[in-house]
Amino acid sequence: YFIQSNLSITNSHVAMSGNIDWPTITAKLPTARTDEAKETRKALFNAFDPNGNGILSLAEVDRGIRDVLGLDAVFDAKPAIMRAYQIAKNATQSRRSVGDDYIEFREFRFFLLALRQFFEYWVAFQRIDSDDDRRISIEEFMSVGAM
Repeated sequence: YFIQSNLSITNSHVAMSGNIDWPTITAKLPTARTDEAKETRKALFNAFDPNGNGILSLAEVDRGIRDVLGLDAVFDAKPAIMRAYQIAKNATQSRRSVGDDYIEFREFRFFLLALRQFFEYWVAFQRIDSDDDRRISIEEFMSVGAM
């Protein structure tokens, strides 16, 4: 059991760190400050917002990453999604009566930027966290020099 358990952890780390298609992830997150990217973001935001209320909940964002973007590796990185969502929803003062608990379109670009950045952090963290306990021990930290 111990060996099998460790093999699955090792394999998940290899899959998480070794097979990330960074160009595809970057291409699917339109963050440029161009008219074309803004139009793409509008369409993407609308696809993420199935009820059309103009705001995105965490559940809608999560579903959108999986179903609209088709980024399974990002979808599996829940801590990265949560951090990006938290920072984006608090990026500006809400103009809506629902408050600052949701992402509005004007915060969506910031969310996409943060998602890409936090996902990169998550992948790096996963490479170091060899025992998959979501903590980095001194031994794991020191082993980074060997990578």
